Amino acid sequence: MADHNILDIFGGATKTFCDNVLDQVQDAVIWLDKDRQVVALNKAAEQIAGRERASILGKPCGEQSVLFVDHAGVDVCREKCPVAMTLEDGAPRTLDVFLQHKEGYRTPVSLRIVPVIAASGEILGAVEAFSSTSPKITLPLALTELEKMGLVDAETGIPSKTYLDMTLAVRLEEFQKYGLPFGLIYVDIDNYGKILEKHGRFNAGKIVRTVARTLHKNTRYFDIVGRWGTEEYLVVLLNIDEGRLDIVANKLRMLVAESYIAVETGMLNATVSMGASLVLRYDTVESLVKRAEQLMMHSKWLGKNRVSMSFVQKNIE
Repeated sequence: MADHNILDIFGGATKTFCDNVLDQVQDAVIWLDKDRQVVALNKAAEQIAGRERASILGKPCGEQSVLFVDHAGVDVCREKCPVAMTLEDGAPRTLDVFLQHKEGYRTPVSLRIVPVIAASGEILGAVEAFSSTSPKITLPLALTELEKMGLVDAETGIPSKTYLDMTLAVRLEEFQKYGLPFGLIYVDIDNYGKILEKHGRFNAGKIVRTVARTLHKNTRYFDIVGRWGTEEYLVVLLNIDEGRLDIVANKLRMLVAESYIAVETGMLNATVSMGASLVLRYDTVESLVKRAEQLMMHSKWLGKNRVSMSFVQKNIE
């Protein structure tokens, strides 16, 4: 097979042609120059990030508000920017991070940074490519069917309290009959009344939806996140032990704290307090939920924005 130079073959390609090709790529692609300014992006980047092309083009990548955070909640765009490091040493990088959607919630993505290098060896810029790693399957039944059955919360789009009651009853029966373990996380938005009073019902509603989507998009497809009350949620996690339950709960807590919405005065976020517990041998649905709720209240008493799995005081730092 002849060795062809791709630049010779496509040397006459126009910007429109290149944009059209990029827009057919399913992964998000963003081109940056050596000053880290965005010079091109495709439709997938707009869709995954929820941000219009005009709002990103020509701006430094670090100008976006906390676009990517790692598993520790560190803002990788400012603290340890992978693009800046690749522009410095020319090495490609891959990392799993959490992207902030324009609507505020966090979603997991796999991010790869590739340098653009001239024949002379000069680094001309970099390409960011990322794809969502959020579970593709979200509910065992079609959302439209669940809506008809009244099992989806209309405001947040996640399962309703009725669906949670049904799920917990089934999981408890499976545990009692077959020994299949599961855990429960009781989530409550901190200072919700103050948010409502200061920022109004519209922005409080946005916070409720942002927390719901952040929780929902960062759990496995066979786990269930549902709305339990106005500012309360339950997360039902299958086949999990105490150590993993602690890790998952604190990851979700951190991601909520790093999710921001735009309000008239700037950016607004909320924190959550959590109570997490594994199902116990003699549990009922009521006793399990009550124990998780009491542990959540213990987190409030300890200072909020934390996870309690027992009533022993434990710092989150």
